[in-house]
Amino acid sequence: MTSKRTPGFVLGLFLSTGVLGSGLFGSGCRGDESAKSAEKKEEAPAEQKPAVDQKIASAMAAAARANADTPADGNAGQPAPPKDGIMSSEAAARELPVGSPAAIVFGGAGSAPRVLLGPERLSSASPATGSLTLSYRSGGSVMPTIDFDLKLKSGSPEATGTALAGAVSTGNGESVATRFTLSGARPAPNQPGRLPENAKAEIAKLKGSWVEFVTTAQGAVQSERFKLEGNNLDLEPLVLGSADVLAQVVLAYPDQPVGAGAFWMMKSRETANGANVLAYRMVRVESLGQTATLSVETRRYLLGDTLPTAGLPPHQVRQFQSDGHATVTLRPGAAYASSAQVDETFVAVVTPNDRPNQAVPIQSQLKGTFTLAP
Repeated sequence: MTSKRTPGFVLGLFLSTGVLGSGLFGSGCRGDESAKSAEKKEEAPAEQKPAVDQKIASAMAAAARANADTPADGNAGQPAPPKDGIMSSEAAARELPVGSPAAIVFGGAGSAPRVLLGPERLSSASPATGSLTLSYRSGGSVMPTIDFDLKLKSGSPEATGTALAGAVSTGNGESVATRFTLSGARPAPNQPGRLPENAKAEIAKLKGSWVEFVTTAQGAVQSERFKLEGNNLDLEPLVLGSADVLAQVVLAYPDQPVGAGAFWMMKSRETANGANVLAYRMVRVESLGQTATLSVETRRYLLGDTLPTAGLPPHQVRQFQSDGHATVTLRPGAAYASSAQVDETFVAVVTPNDRPNQAVPIQSQLKGTFTLAP
């Protein structure tokens, strides 16, 4: 995990003039305008596509001015972020090389009193339990709202069989794998509609599915993977959605004490709906006492030009946008958050290879509530 406190670097990185996804909702469903957007994407050289996100940049700059930690001078030389939301592999590698752990750019320490939010060092821990309620909507289809029971177990990656292919050295040669096993799955009491007769039995087959994160000993995520039980691929989005929610539970924290008003940006390679993305999270400490409350704003960039969505024909992604908001609580010094409320949206416009003038929208919305048992 990288943690820096260099005011000039912070503003230089986060201030930009572009607006990501400005045409996504207004013109994403019209084939002619999607084609124009595709042409513009092809004209722009990859090296002019930085991973700076305007929404997060504005939040960082505003927080910096409010805390008077950094000068409010702009950086007109910063190129705009990719408006189509798609990042080249070269640009992504410059931001965060493949296999690198999540990196932190520190913005401000906040007000006193200040404490270390994360543990000084992660290690194998006693199993814990928790719960996760997940609702998922894809296009016009609404999936059942599910109540999951969770079992958390951490240890060495070798103990869980995790392969760290492509991972780089963390500097100390140690990594920790945390597995969230879905130890129970059932329809939640409140549903958006009437469930099919076999829904309960099919959902119960998800028991034993799991999501696993490999982190450095300092808590920075290096890789993630999942396993679906039950062989019902229609329910795979529920496991992928669980991974999106649980990514907020394994946040990386600064390696210095912080107080209310502290803020930092975290960037990491992960997945969204199964697609490889580079994620940026603006994290702010809203309050601090016996527990800390954090607000987390997320923006993701697609790495590549296709989606792994089941049933989608050969295609190219023309526009992409994936945003999220979360409220996270934790006890300072604890390895994982004690609760999280997560709201995620995923929107893409694709053109089938055999119908390049037809724009097909792909949309989903995810809501999740995580609670760790005391």
